[in-house]
Amino acid sequence: MVWAVFLILAGLSSGAWAQVSIAPTTLYTDANGISTFYISNPSPDAQEVSVSFVFGYPAYNESGELYMVYEDEDKEADWGLGSRLRVFPRSFIIGPNKQQVVRLQVRPDRSKPEGMYFSRVKITSNAQAADVVTQNAEGVAMRVNFKFDQILAVFHRQGNATTSLKLGATEYIKEGNKLHVTSEFTRGGNAPFIGSAHAVLLDPQNQVVAEQQQTVALYFDGKHRVTIELPEDFAMGDYTLELDYRTERGDVSASDLVQGAPVQKRLQVSLPR
Repeated sequence: MVWAVFLILAGLSSGAWAQVSIAPTTLYTDANGISTFYISNPSPDAQEVSVSFVFGYPAYNESGELYMVYEDEDKEADWGLGSRLRVFPRSFIIGPNKQQVVRLQVRPDRSKPEGMYFSRVKITSNAQAADVVTQNAEGVAMRVNFKFDQILAVFHRQGNATTSLKLGATEYIKEGNKLHVTSEFTRGGNAPFIGSAHAVLLDPQNQVVAEQQQTVALYFDGKHRVTIELPEDFAMGDYTLELDYRTERGDVSASDLVQGAPVQKRLQVSLPR
């Protein structure tokens, strides 16, 4: 009796569990709709790799926490790349310590309005080596075949793309040694607001007590949370919180990002003693 066990890790760009590594981890097409990425195999076994596409984008719940949306037909019809995506090669075998160049192409569609269109690239890999087979005391054999999915975002700019951000009501709550700051936001323009958020907590003497910087990908209106880790000697009291959202990221070229005006907000934080 044979059982097949499949382990699927979705949404990873790279890591200790991945059988292949991918660079870059976010894809932007050039003026001709072309993007190139590299798949490397650092393992001692040959890997079978296949590339496919799925529409998806990050969203945020009422607490401002991130989750992924993969079934949104309306947004896909408006902003997805769909059948316009092509990839070469689509499936291949990559030997140990080898690298494969993969080229992605977005076919033009002049009927679409200007803006930034997007989708997700799914890279599935599994070892080509013989299956690992174990046998228990009853003589039942188990065949273990591990498959790994890694998901990359792909963006295609069509014509003039713009983005902007407006912060609305902001709430905060302290949980243990963490300060959760959640802001309503409205995204303008015809492109996601991709960049970073920087939160700084200042004491009455205007000295930095704690701060947090993180990447953001704000596709549609919602709420966004930044969590600041407070120092061990943190004292309850009155503080000033500064929020700064910018279309800047260390892992993405400024020429790829749709630029928008920085957005700052300053508010008073009162934590009763």
